[in-house]
Amino acid sequence: MATRTKATRSLPKPTHDPAGVRPAAIVDLDDDPTLLHVCEPAPGRAATVARLALAAPYHPSVGDRVLVAGADDDLYVIGVLQAALPPSLPLPGGGTATLEGDTLALRDTEGRLLVRFADGAAEIAAPAGDLTLSAPAGRVRVQAALDLELSTDGALLQRAGHRVEVRAGDADIPPQLRVDAAMTAVASPRVEIKADAAQLTTGQATLVARRVATTATELVQTVERLEVNATRLLERTRDAFREASGLLQTRAGRARTLVDDAYAVWSRRTTLASREETSIDGSKVLLG
Repeated sequence: MATRTKATRSLPKPTHDPAGVRPAAIVDLDDDPTLLHVCEPAPGRAATVARLALAAPYHPSVGDRVLVAGADDDLYVIGVLQAALPPSLPLPGGGTATLEGDTLALRDTEGRLLVRFADGAAEIAAPAGDLTLSAPAGRVRVQAALDLELSTDGALLQRAGHRVEVRAGDADIPPQLRVDAAMTAVASPRVEIKADAAQLTTGQATLVARRVATTATELVQTVERLEVNATRLLERTRDAFREASGLLQTRAGRARTLVDDAYAVWSRRTTLASREETSIDGSKVLLG
C-alpha cells in the first residue's frame, strides 16, 4: 500500500519593510496641523515627521497610536489604532464634541461643559453667560413625563403678550388660574390661603357665597356706612354694647324684648306713645 506524504513548506520570516504599513505613536504636534511627530516601536528609531493622509476628520493628540506608511523622508499617517484621549470632533465655532465613555459632551474652547448626553438624560449649560431658548416664528415646548422644576438664586419672571394660564390635571379642563391684561381669574373646587399677614386693597369688592363663616379672635370694622339686608338676623353673644353719639333708631313691624332678670332704661326724658291701648302688668307698679 502506497503511503502519501504531505509536502511541507516553511513560512518566510517576517522582515522589516521601512516603506510598508507599520504602527507608530504620536510624540509631538507641529505648528502645521497636517504634520505630526511620530516614533516607531522598532529599536533605535528616532522621531520623524509624518503627514496626515486621512479622509475622515481626525483631531490628533500626543500618545495616539497610528498606522504609518512610506519611507522616513516621505511618511504618511493612514490610520488610527487607538486614541489617547476620548474621540472628539472640532466644532466650527471653536470647542469640541467629545465621546467620554458612554457620554457625549460638547465643550467650549476652554473645556467647559455646554451639553452632556448620557443614559437618556441631557444637560445644557451656559458657564459664562446667558442661556436663551428662542423660536421667533414658532412655539417652544418643554415636556416631562415626571416633574418639571424651575429654580433660581435671583428673580423668576413670567411675561406673556396675551395671557398666562395655569392648569393642573387633564389638558381638556379649564385652567385654574388665568391672567391677562384686563383680569385675573381663579377657578378651583377649593382655594386655601394661609399667611401671617394679609391685606386686600380694592376700589370695589363683591362676595357671593351660599355660606360664609368667619372665625377670629378680634374683628374690627371701620366703615362710613354699614348696611345689612337679611331675611333673618340672629345675633348671639355674652355681652353686647352699642354706642351712638347721634340717633339710635329701630323700626320694626313688631318688637319684643325678653329679659330674664332686670330691665332698666335711663334717660333724661322718656316718651311712650301708643295709638291704641298701653298695658303695664306687674305684681307691683311703682310710679314716681
